[in-house]
Amino acid sequence: MDESRKQFLEWWRHPEQEELRKSCAEGWGEKIWSASRSAISIELPAKNDISSDDYSIPDLVDWDDGRNAGIQECAEAIHVAGIKVKE
Repeated sequence: MDESRKQFLEWWRHPEQEELRKSCAEGWGEKIWSASRSAISIELPAKNDISSDDYSIPDLVDWDDGRNAGIQECAEAIHVAGIKVKE
């Protein structure tokens, strides 16, 4: 279950939503929740495409690899939260 679904269920089951639960099926509530989340899309910075041959200084190559790994980890965390990441 992704984080967005967990958040929906927590919100849906909260006592303040009692009237909503009486008038709206959980399935419709989830559709509405999902639609609101699908409108969110995050664009991350582009990964660097630099081979180790382009730089003779190892620190720069390591930095580039670390930056790309960081961008990838952010994309994965955002995806797990149920939010789209632009490709």
